[in-house]
Amino acid sequence: MQADISEKDFFNYKAQRWLWNEPDQLRRRYLKFDLKALIRVAERAVGGDASCVEVTKLPEGNFNKTFLVKMHDGRQLIARLPNPNAGRSHYTTASEVATMDYARDRLHIPIPKIFTYNTNAKSSDVGAEYIVMEECPGIELSRLWDDLAAKQKIDIVRQLATFSTRLSKARFAYYGSLYYAKDIPEITGTEVDSTFSVGPTTSRTWFDDGRGDVDVFRGPWNSAKDVLMSILTRESACLDQFSSFPRDRQQGIFNGPGGYQPSKDTKMAVIKDCIRVLPYIMPKDDASTASILWHNDLHSDNIFVNEDCPTEITSIIDWQSVHLSPAFLHVHHPSLIEYDGPTLETFEKPVLPPDFAELAPDDKDTARALHTAQSIRVLYDVFIHRQAPDLVRVLRYRDTLPCQIMNLVGSTFDDGEAYVQDLLFQLAEDQTWATVTATGSHVSANNPCPLVYEQEYVKQQKHALRRWERDVERKARVLGEIGAYTGWDGAVSPEDHDALSENLEQAKERFLNAESQTAGEREQWGKRLAVSG
Repeated sequence: MQADISEKDFFNYKAQRWLWNEPDQLRRRYLKFDLKALIRVAERAVGGDASCVEVTKLPEGNFNKTFLVKMHDGRQLIARLPNPNAGRSHYTTASEVATMDYARDRLHIPIPKIFTYNTNAKSSDVGAEYIVMEECPGIELSRLWDDLAAKQKIDIVRQLATFSTRLSKARFAYYGSLYYAKDIPEITGTEVDSTFSVGPTTSRTWFDDGRGDVDVFRGPWNSAKDVLMSILTRESACLDQFSSFPRDRQQGIFNGPGGYQPSKDTKMAVIKDCIRVLPYIMPKDDASTASILWHNDLHSDNIFVNEDCPTEITSIIDWQSVHLSPAFLHVHHPSLIEYDGPTLETFEKPVLPPDFAELAPDDKDTARALHTAQSIRVLYDVFIHRQAPDLVRVLRYRDTLPCQIMNLVGSTFDDGEAYVQDLLFQLAEDQTWATVTATGSHVSANNPCPLVYEQEYVKQQKHALRRWERDVERKARVLGEIGAYTGWDGAVSPEDHDALSENLEQAKERFLNAESQTAGEREQWGKRLAVSG
């Protein structure tokens, strides 16, 4: 057997470097295991007299190490091992396997076949959890998408819509994550059938930024309301347990001179207000509250197509942490068809600008690209509507005021409480409350809003929101100068590390010069720049 790199490099994370906190980031992605034992597992999975001749480490994602294992007779397998940062041990792998098998065998979504797996690193000769599966037929859609004709893209989106509707129609009695019943013998009463059962959630929102360290219930849950209440309890527990907030997740450069000051009290107040209105604003219709699986990362690298017939989807990959949640909390359009630009109303026909003929050539290209992107997204909704009209209503519900509140409050520990507080102010307005509670999916409109705010408090919080927005703009400006994005944790490609490190320091210097009026302010801003970690 030969390997394309040294065995030590199999364990280390090489795909990215970090401009800050690099030792911790690399530690969370370091995984030592027995390579020879992994090869034996792969050989047994193939069966017969299979003999491995080569192991190649494939490009790394953020949470797993993936290897291509080649046998002497030409057969090839994929071996996938979760990094320490992938999620809760045992449960993450166990749920991924069950979810893939369920979606493949029951819902007929093209997904690689799993040959063998292990969810207990201590009992495994490999010394790590693993999944051994078939190699995906075809190639990544990302290699072809930009060059495909509009009609070809539409054919692909039509298939994605079909897969989405199959997921939405498979409804479960409990919320959490899907498992083989044999892998969670400690949990009973939540069986789907004799094979599958629902257990604790593997959603990363329950483990990121220290959330995995708080002692809270992670499912399974009996109702959508129970899920929301547990999310609010989780955020409260984080605020009680930790003395600071995750800076990389914050959208702004906070705590600067005259800037926004995040506080536990403000965050707790928002959570408590959400708890008070939750019974009134939660949707009641079955389609919105249904417990369903949903692939939340359908971008072009996770979709494989037939190289000779690129409109044929051959595999959907990356099912790790796909979980069972109320539909209104995690149904959204595939990343593949998201775009920068105005979003149309459902089924609204895209049109080119009225002055299109007079535009410069480059502007015409931009207008055509936007028109195509809008058309593809509208067609996705049309395809969905033909197969599952309720799903379109859930997608539309995502943009409503109640749904925004219920989705955003789940990240209160990180950031966003000023914005959510403003949404709650809007909700408490008489006309808005009457409109929200009068819709068919909510409870009776006869209940007055339980939130009553003093004018002085509203004035104070509106002022805090303006400070929050200014600080968000400040951070966006700094990140934009170096080509980064909100939520960036300092990750860069190894070849860009030195240049971006220098660019970051220059951007910080420009920021300090622009924002500081005194030496004291300069020192305070220097300490608070969130991008410096």
